[in-house]
Amino acid sequence: MSTIDDFPIKYSPKDTDLLAKIASGYRSKIVGEENNIKFLFCACISKDLPRDYRLSVIITSQSSAGKSNLVNTVLEPFKDDVIDYTDYTPAFLKRQEINMNGMILKLEQMEKTNDKNQVTLSNLKFLLSEGMLKVGLVERNEKGKNTPQTLMVTGIPVFISTSTNFNIDPESLNRTFLMQIDETESQTKKIVSHILGKYKTLRINDSWPEELEELKKLANVYKGLAHQITDVIIPFADKLIDRIPTANLTIRRDLAKILNLAAVIAFIHASNRIRIQDNDGKDFIIDQWANTEKRYTYALIAEPSDFKEALAIAGTTIKQTLNKLNESAMEIYDKFIQVYDSKQYENGTLDGVLTPTKEGVTVREMAAKLKKSDNRARELLNQLWSGGYLSREKTKSRENMYFPTEKKFDDITVDDIEFTKEELESWLKQQIGKHSDKFEGIYPNGRVIVS
Repeated sequence: MSTIDDFPIKYSPKDTDLLAKIASGYRSKIVGEENNIKFLFCACISKDLPRDYRLSVIITSQSSAGKSNLVNTVLEPFKDDVIDYTDYTPAFLKRQEINMNGMILKLEQMEKTNDKNQVTLSNLKFLLSEGMLKVGLVERNEKGKNTPQTLMVTGIPVFISTSTNFNIDPESLNRTFLMQIDETESQTKKIVSHILGKYKTLRINDSWPEELEELKKLANVYKGLAHQITDVIIPFADKLIDRIPTANLTIRRDLAKILNLAAVIAFIHASNRIRIQDNDGKDFIIDQWANTEKRYTYALIAEPSDFKEALAIAGTTIKQTLNKLNESAMEIYDKFIQVYDSKQYENGTLDGVLTPTKEGVTVREMAAKLKKSDNRARELLNQLWSGGYLSREKTKSRENMYFPTEKKFDDITVDDIEFTKEELESWLKQQIGKHSDKFEGIYPNGRVIVS
């Protein structure tokens, strides 16, 4: 009977720093962006896990920042399971009539907008939430008679797309993580150096083809292993209650996405995690002739380190997801406050006390502070305004002035959370309980946890 640990390949699931090694494997094609590579790889790996654990992401950035290169390169090892569209019509999606479980639906760039000029997933929202898109319509049959017909697309794919439009509708954001490309000057210098290096190197010295083959092997390992996973459990969940921001209703959906990322990371570290093993196993089809093999199925047990790694890899992405803003907009908020505060006391004092002028900040003033164009400054300020972090008023000259609101950014920290061996074993005994004749806790070294 095959077990969770039978995988002798270069990128071994036993490596405790596996995601770091995966990111370094992409180095000949992508410089920097290590955390984004790790996150996207996790999203791709999630496609074969039970549907509740699948991760989707929208990558936002300015044009030419490298979004497409990042996505296309990370997805190469998963190419056989990628449905790749530059665009599609709603009618086309409805007529697919396929099962999208285990698939990655990649849309080159999201451009469709709603009546508020917000980028939207449109009909995909139902598929990503419910795992079903069911449409009733009337069509002519071969005899020319109008007959009712039902079209159905099932399954929950991993959805990955990019956008230069930072204004994304809330329902789409609720179903996806929001990621941003590194737009710093230091990253640009890395990319320039990388491009120059390619032009001075013989093609025969390109290491990417070999790395790609190894990454494909790893992707196939996890594809097979995922079908043996029934659950990924977070037994220390109660310790997170006071760490989760609850002022915003969207946390009701965002929390599940964040926990799913931790669950996927636990799955990537499956060979180093305690698991609950179903000793009855299950018959799995192993070839095109429908031959089967008995394999165990498992519920994996996540560790606090998985949650911490999720925050380390996707801290910025999670913060963007929680606050429905991209990193660039959040980064300028402190500078906005500096400009705003400096304007409040420009009129001097009254009886020795500083008197606020209650003047807002204009696009032009913010552009000067940021050393960016007026259009870029306006775009960033409008993101903060749309998210409720700024208010705005029009002056007599019809110019917008922006003001801070009471709304603040949410974040999650779990660095000090611990879950002891004694707590884990107590939890395991409670969970397995009267089912111990069928299920047992297994340490990574194969030792059974005594019940």
